[in-house]
Amino acid sequence: MGFAWSQATTANFSSCRCFPGDSCWPAPSVWNDFNATVGGKLIATVPLATPCHSMTFNQAECDAIRAKWTVPTTHTETSSSIMAPWFANQSCEAFLPPTSQCVIGAYVQYAVDAHEASNYQATINFAKKHNIRLVIRNTGHDWLGKSTGAGAIAIWTHHMKDTEVLDYESDGYSGKALKVGAGVQFMDAFKAAHDAGLVTVGGTCPTVGMAGGYTQGGGHGLSVSKFGLGADQALEWEVVTADGEILTASPDENADLYWALSGGGGGTYAAVLSLTVKAHPDGLTAGANLTFSAAGISQDKFFDGIEAYISGLPKVLDAGATSTWLNNNDTFILSPAVGVGMSKKKLDALHQPVLDKLKKLGINYTYYSADFPSFLAMYKAMNPETATATFQIGSRLIPRTVITTKTHAFRKALQNIAGYGTWISGVSFNVSKTPHVPNAAFHAWRESLVSLVVGTFYDYQSREKNIVNQKLMTNTIVPHLSSLIPGGGYAYLNEGDPWEPKWQQVFYGENYGRLSFIKRKYDPDDLFYTWTGVGSERWKQAADLRLCKAH
Repeated sequence: MGFAWSQATTANFSSCRCFPGDSCWPAPSVWNDFNATVGGKLIATVPLATPCHSMTFNQAECDAIRAKWTVPTTHTETSSSIMAPWFANQSCEAFLPPTSQCVIGAYVQYAVDAHEASNYQATINFAKKHNIRLVIRNTGHDWLGKSTGAGAIAIWTHHMKDTEVLDYESDGYSGKALKVGAGVQFMDAFKAAHDAGLVTVGGTCPTVGMAGGYTQGGGHGLSVSKFGLGADQALEWEVVTADGEILTASPDENADLYWALSGGGGGTYAAVLSLTVKAHPDGLTAGANLTFSAAGISQDKFFDGIEAYISGLPKVLDAGATSTWLNNNDTFILSPAVGVGMSKKKLDALHQPVLDKLKKLGINYTYYSADFPSFLAMYKAMNPETATATFQIGSRLIPRTVITTKTHAFRKALQNIAGYGTWISGVSFNVSKTPHVPNAAFHAWRESLVSLVVGTFYDYQSREKNIVNQKLMTNTIVPHLSSLIPGGGYAYLNEGDPWEPKWQQVFYGENYGRLSFIKRKYDPDDLFYTWTGVGSERWKQAADLRLCKAH
């Protein structure tokens, strides 16, 4: 269940990061001096749902917080709120009784509202001097608890909002580019690019940060079949290292760090100040939605309809379109399919064989499509609002060979999985073209057509039910998918099961050894730790969540 802070003051915790209650923990006067060093930008954490608990209980404030809890901006504008609720450890939860615990607990203790490189450097130096856990946070969008940490201080990058359109020249790329600060979110970036007649690659949720875990983790989205993964767009990174040094990482300068940052996992190698990405000519973009349900038909026929959709994916994706879809036991929603630089007429033609099969099966469906003058116009009109992480997830990248040669077996796996009361989400793409400059996005991306995520509902009231669902995901649901894939398969590291037993292989593939070497080179003392991040096997979280060396 919950935990309380250790009151130990004399024990030797040299193998652990310093923790609140330890004798090494800085006194209030030390924190005050540090606050002066960073220009008054130090924020002491007050959990967002504090008004929902006894000492500060306020019914009206609590009701207002609960009403908007699943809206991403509720959390993205704070320096500490945890979107993946499991990692809050049931402390200061909005939906628990007022008498339940409300301590800082799993939340970061402090955050520095960084506006410039010197704020990064000062925070890094302070964390190292006092042996305090360090976390990099922008929006808090995170399924795996990487943007929080018990007893930690965070570099909060959210207000690093500069954007700049560039004419970029290098040996590997010559053309338009967009430089974004570490706090820039997709909608910020899309607007900045749109205003210059350009489009950049980003994800489906407009409030996710571009330069953080998204691009650093690989990054899929609605335009990747046209342009490549988010990591494929990276031209150069500006970072602060664990030594406090400001470096540029590009294919021509600190190339090994560039390679690792571009697909090797966020918050792991250095703290990013800015990212420069390719920007592409904007223009005509088609979007389409397709929905059907199990109303009036059998479960088997409903999943026959899903199989019809899956069988049509290769043709759609190979033509340069991308799609995102969602289903459970009785509803299928394609929302949307996107063709950047493609007309409605072409997108409709790509989907017509699927629609013909649905009609032949006797499945009633609704299909809508339209032309838009720009990617941003399509994104605003066709891309639905994304809620926060109310699921516990597991995932696999589904290879083309499974889609094309094991279509029925894949459909049967989806049907079995949906029987557990799950929601299933697929982002479908073709990024088989290898980027001109290699990066750490492992080869399985190039061989896959779907990133499939399965979610069981998170129960805000019962830790025990969530533990049961975690074990169901790890031990039963994900293996359903793995059984179809030679070797068990791989997963997008930003959307994997946090308890994936073979995470080094599944999340990083053939690149783990090289990534670990680069991690050691730039961060030999593991200042930058994230759950399932490269090198994290060298650390463990104790019962009270303090971070300690594993050996």
